[in-house]
Amino acid sequence: MTGLIEPTPPWHHVLADLLPALRFGDPHQLGLVLNDAHLPDTWWNDTPLRDAIATTGADRIAQRAAHALAAHWPHLMLATALPQLCFCSEGQHTDLNTTIGHAADAGQENLTALVLALLRPFLTGGRDLMHPATAAPSTAAISEHDTDVAALITMLTRLLPADTPPTVRAAADTLSAWAQHPGHDSHIPAVGSARSPVVATSAIPAPAATAVPALVAHPLNALHLLVDTWNERQLAIAAGRIFAQSRTSLESLGEQFEVSRERVRQIQVELEKHLQQWLHSDEGQPFLGHLLAVQEHLGLVATEASLRTLHPAHEQTVDALSLPLWQVIAALLPDRTWTSSWLVHGDLDQRLEQTRTELAERCTTSVPAWSEVVELLARHGVRDTDADAWLQTVKGFRVIDGHLLPWGRSISDRAEAVLALVGHPLSMEELHTRLDDTTALASLRNQIQSDDRFLRRDRDLYGLRRWGGTPYLGIREMINRELENTGGQAQIEDIVTALCSQFDVSEKSVRAYLAAPEYDRFRRGWVRLTVPDGPALADYQPRRDVAQTRRCFQTGQGTWWYRLDINGEHLRGSGFTIPTGFAAHLGLAPGGRLELSHAVGNTYLVWRNQPTCGSLRTLLEHIKAGEGDHVFLAAKDGHLKALRLAETDERDLTDTQRALRLMALSGQILEKDMPAVLGQRIGLSDATTMDEVLAHLRTRGDRDILELFGPQYPAALNDAPVASESAGTPAPERVRTPAPELAPAPEPARGSEAVPTGEPAGKTHQLPMPRDPAWDEEIIPLLDPDTEADLIVIAKAVADRGKIAPVFGYELGDGGWQADFAWEQDPSKVAIVSRAPHAAPGPEAERRDSAYQAAGWTIRSAADWLTHLDELLALLPEARAGS
Repeated sequence: MTGLIEPTPPWHHVLADLLPALRFGDPHQLGLVLNDAHLPDTWWNDTPLRDAIATTGADRIAQRAAHALAAHWPHLMLATALPQLCFCSEGQHTDLNTTIGHAADAGQENLTALVLALLRPFLTGGRDLMHPATAAPSTAAISEHDTDVAALITMLTRLLPADTPPTVRAAADTLSAWAQHPGHDSHIPAVGSARSPVVATSAIPAPAATAVPALVAHPLNALHLLVDTWNERQLAIAAGRIFAQSRTSLESLGEQFEVSRERVRQIQVELEKHLQQWLHSDEGQPFLGHLLAVQEHLGLVATEASLRTLHPAHEQTVDALSLPLWQVIAALLPDRTWTSSWLVHGDLDQRLEQTRTELAERCTTSVPAWSEVVELLARHGVRDTDADAWLQTVKGFRVIDGHLLPWGRSISDRAEAVLALVGHPLSMEELHTRLDDTTALASLRNQIQSDDRFLRRDRDLYGLRRWGGTPYLGIREMINRELENTGGQAQIEDIVTALCSQFDVSEKSVRAYLAAPEYDRFRRGWVRLTVPDGPALADYQPRRDVAQTRRCFQTGQGTWWYRLDINGEHLRGSGFTIPTGFAAHLGLAPGGRLELSHAVGNTYLVWRNQPTCGSLRTLLEHIKAGEGDHVFLAAKDGHLKALRLAETDERDLTDTQRALRLMALSGQILEKDMPAVLGQRIGLSDATTMDEVLAHLRTRGDRDILELFGPQYPAALNDAPVASESAGTPAPERVRTPAPELAPAPEPARGSEAVPTGEPAGKTHQLPMPRDPAWDEEIIPLLDPDTEADLIVIAKAVADRGKIAPVFGYELGDGGWQADFAWEQDPSKVAIVSRAPHAAPGPEAERRDSAYQAAGWTIRSAADWLTHLDELLALLPEARAGS
């Protein structure tokens, strides 16, 4: 809301000061009536009234103003539309409760005459805007002119009778004070061409010689002189309608005092008129002076807090109104809008938008320092003490390290601003720390990697693409790039040196990738891509196909679905890994990328070190999935489909029914049909017994389903292979001999086969353990016995126990955290790293271990695992015969 009084100097008044309704009208509609070829657009709000009169004439202005009132506000009473009439003789002889419409009906000239009466004080001293501004009169001429004015006013003051009304006496005092300060004309802004807007506002400083009113010592006492004269009803209406930021409705107040809505409005108008008269009376002058002083101290823009702390009395309560004094002052401040905890000259939203536009333009060309921002805000009337609060109200910006950054709505926009400030690539953790918001690290990583504005510069460093530089693509992709740059073949040492010198990758990881089948070592020390017709480039075949992959299920139409158990990270937009068997089924191979569309957008499947799927947040929102739901995903012809089973209260389900829901089966299945239906679901089309189904589920690793089947099918909980009911005799049980703890062995010589078995001498297994050939072909030969003896020992011990070979030179996620050996099977993910015995991990190793642990891995050094070999063996999957 805005103040009720207008203390602008008389030489700065505009027509809207006399006709307040003009401030709230549509400028375009008002222009149809008020526009004048000799005056600027919206002159009634901007041009000093005496200049407008000098340019086009008082009669013409009065006629146009009367026409505008009759056309747009015929329902207003004269007292509301022309509040200053009560101070002139024409108003004292007119019924001010008459509406504008009735006054116009009695004759348009009568309404014009009333407006003309208000223009009398502004008939002289104006500047004709159609003529160039003349030079300021000499000091001698000014002095002579002001001396004459002072003499005339002094004479008039002496002639005033003793019973002169206080309002007339106050007007005479104002004229006397005005005449005593010569030279105020020199402070009127120069006027340009006739069509240039002439802005007149209370922000224009008062004459230099005019003393700034001082704050009153006891403003509350001054206000009591007014409010103590009001009755209960008047006080309630004043508190609810005049001094409240959010006004109480007329209907509510009418019901409270059992009067009509119109009567409440009339009382409000009477109170506002009384308040105006009191402020300009001798009794009200101290409080008016306090209001003017407060306005001078606060400036164009100020917070409520600044007003409250400006004077000790401002926090005191006006008991009669049950309001703090500062709130009464905020409502009365002249030319101020009080909204959203701000006291602003003019429109708050317009000032905010102007500030926002200028700051955005500044940020497009530079990263402005805070001192520059404070200087810019000062030009908008914002004091340095309120600059930070104003910036928070503007929104869309943040101050970091003493500089202003554009703070967009998206994570990518904010990350771009932070990188532009820093000027060099940052790790994802460093960027996340600088953003300092509620964004999950995984969500940030997904957004950055999918936005073309960013470039991955190293294993865990991201910069802006416009900076240029060589991108980090992943070890496999960078090896291929090196081979392309050297004509398709290169020396292994050159590739290792090139990658390790440019990026934070280990020599061991590069050599491990170079040992993959897709690279052909056609002569000693040299490597090239396998020839196109070679077996390495045939369709990728994972170790386990989709039928042997956990959480994958086949419908009757032959479509394979992967079950995703929804958690908070999925709902926040984080990506996730998918099994290699399901990824290969969709046509994805190591190093590949697959784009899939879905009902509300698209996503990507990428296979770097492991297959991963991008964010599915919008798709999950579309199907209304929540945390804990089971969503089944399938892809066909480049389109991703998602299925969420109908909600049901699982407390009403048996364990078997819950197991079936995990397999995307929600209907009832007869006991005799269970083997065939479930077998077809998991790719075992010829299953005839539940034991076969349970054995296949165990091979796949579907432990959650087996546990639910346990009460009905006890064989589901057996760790040993399930015997076939049709075999006639049970399958022999494998003898498992737990391995005792092993201490780290001395470093063996190259080629040595002495590996601790952890068993007493002379004792042998009853059944031979299958050995994964990848240990002897792809892992152990690449280990250095001088620096990686601990890895050799653990590798041989695990291989001899019939465990499947790990991923060698593994990198976790897009952060690229490296482990020497990694088994990524669910639910027990295991990683091994090389570290000197009894050596404490450094900061980088601690960050790596934390990343693995946060992703659900168990990570230890080789030496540590050697002392807990039995625990490691229990976590690792077994190699299959013939693998």
